[in-house]
Amino acid sequence: MIYGEIKELNQYRGISENLDRAIDYILSGKYKDGVPGKNEIDGDNLYFNYPNCPMTKELKDGFFEGHKQYIDIHVVISGEENLGYTPRPEVTLTKEYDEAGDYELYDGEVKNMFHLTPERFVMFFPEEPHMALLKVGEVKQITKVIFKVLV
Repeated sequence: MIYGEIKELNQYRGISENLDRAIDYILSGKYKDGVPGKNEIDGDNLYFNYPNCPMTKELKDGFFEGHKQYIDIHVVISGEENLGYTPRPEVTLTKEYDEAGDYELYDGEVKNMFHLTPERFVMFFPEEPHMALLKVGEVKQITKVIFKVLV
């Protein structure tokens, strides 16, 4: 898991070619012109999801998800959200891995919380349970994208 300022993304180059291309795309700002749904950059190797009008939620309504094939990079375009993280050994599997959707679900207590604004990003690697769209203050609609980077 990596949390930081978008302007500092260059320091994470070299982990993988797909991640380097994701960094280029994020730094270009082109994702702000995306359309709701899946936006392909390089087929299934690199794309971003642009949820249609997501609402933040109460912590009690959140759930952990994890992936095996993709790195997730969460970037907010407008508004703000909190994202929760807990190490894999500290959560309980509640839904077995769905290979087609590359996700499994967990239950557990949030151990770390990350505040996401348009200047920041958070990156979750495979097997890192995370809980997205947690409210900051009041429940609100935000605009965000989630980059999917094939490992």
